[in-house]
Amino acid sequence: MAWGNISYSRVILFLKILLPLISIIMLSSIFLLSRSKQTAVEIPFASQDLEQRIKDQRVSNPFYTGTNVDGDDIRVWATLLRHDSTQDDVFHLNDVEMSQTSVAQKTINITSETGSFYKKQDKIHLKGSVLVKNSDGYDATTPEAWVFEGGLRVEADGPVVGTGPASKITAGHMVMTKSEKGGPMQIYFTQGVNLVYDPKKRD
Repeated sequence: MAWGNISYSRVILFLKILLPLISIIMLSSIFLLSRSKQTAVEIPFASQDLEQRIKDQRVSNPFYTGTNVDGDDIRVWATLLRHDSTQDDVFHLNDVEMSQTSVAQKTINITSETGSFYKKQDKIHLKGSVLVKNSDGYDATTPEAWVFEGGLRVEADGPVVGTGPASKITAGHMVMTKSEKGGPMQIYFTQGVNLVYDPKKRD
């Protein structure tokens, strides 16, 4: 009887160790199989998406920062950048935002619905509800505008509608540029200029 009791106890002890090990091995096998199956499914989709991005040359939320020859800080944002399929040096932008801050801390902000960047010519063509604002409280809206030389010159074809402290101006053409290197940006309106000034609004 003693020998039988010892054998039975050893068997029970052995099973207590063996059964949990078998359970762990089975669970690990199931986990590994499901993991390898999931990886096999995900990789082709990731590869296709990558290949499509390379083919279309699209970049989501691109951001550029730098300086122009005058030392102004230039920043450009967009929700999407895509390469033109017919012109190697042209890139199209969606929801464009630009800012230019001079050494004297004067800021110009420009927004538009779309834009096209011409790399070789260093210019940007903005289209769709273009809004130009400066830190002195003046702003102008226009259907389209061109930005040249890293923001050193902004040119817009009308109709241009500008507003400022106690004033409203409409014109067929607008140019923002510097009269001298390192100087402030100045605004010139031409072609059918109409100015309305209300001094009461200054108060």
